[in-house]
Amino acid sequence: MTKFYLNVCLPPTALGDLRAALDAVMAPFNINFPDDEWNPNGEWDWWQIDADDEDGFAVRPEFDDDPRLIHEPTYPAGQPRARRPLRCDGGPRGLLDFEATKARAVDEARARWQAEQKDFARLVADHPLAEPLSTFLERHRANSESYPREQAVADHHAQPLVSALNHRSTWERYPNLGLWVLGPESDPISHFTRDIQPDLERAASWALATTALLTLDGQWIEEDRPGPFTNVLAGEDPSAAYARQTTAYLDGLREDCIIVRLRCHC
Repeated sequence: MTKFYLNVCLPPTALGDLRAALDAVMAPFNINFPDDEWNPNGEWDWWQIDADDEDGFAVRPEFDDDPRLIHEPTYPAGQPRARRPLRCDGGPRGLLDFEATKARAVDEARARWQAEQKDFARLVADHPLAEPLSTFLERHRANSESYPREQAVADHHAQPLVSALNHRSTWERYPNLGLWVLGPESDPISHFTRDIQPDLERAASWALATTALLTLDGQWIEEDRPGPFTNVLAGEDPSAAYARQTTAYLDGLREDCIIVRLRCHC
């Protein structure tokens, strides 16, 4: 059982009775529909309107008070849910500020990276320098019989800087680094010395995309069930292709089409 986010696309008329419109388009994907039997096309057993207080759609400033914007007023248990300025759970596409949503996601990714880099610099100052896993694997490839891969990995992990990342105290002293569970492919040195640009590009591509998309014509789209979104560019992984194409779909909708984000459980 897990929770996930879903972008639902609806015609402009849906705002007349949003709940009824959502009930209608979501019904075919109810796990227990029809008649409490198992639905082979089922995707959810409950859902609620919720674009998340932090990651909701950005609103174009001139439309912040527009009554067509969707704001779920309560949490599932019934507690009041405050409305945040320039944020919403959905509305007509033309009222939503996709570029601001992407910019916010990029800014947040950059802030996380900067906090991580600050903690990593502190960790490096407290331990001897370390080599990335690739250095040890090069030695292994140069002489695999006398220096097996398992030894290369063990030597990489034995470096004090790498070893420190595998200890709970790392989380306590350097909270932006996290606790690493080291495995045969783990290379925290390469991770913390990486170029930030791919992170920023990934943040922008996923700023609007969610785990799943329900299109205007009722297609349920996911990364492993892409429907018409099968265009994978050279060197692009399926996840990035899914995010790019679902974002392009949302961006290409008519300005009066409704987009609403749901939190679902399955």
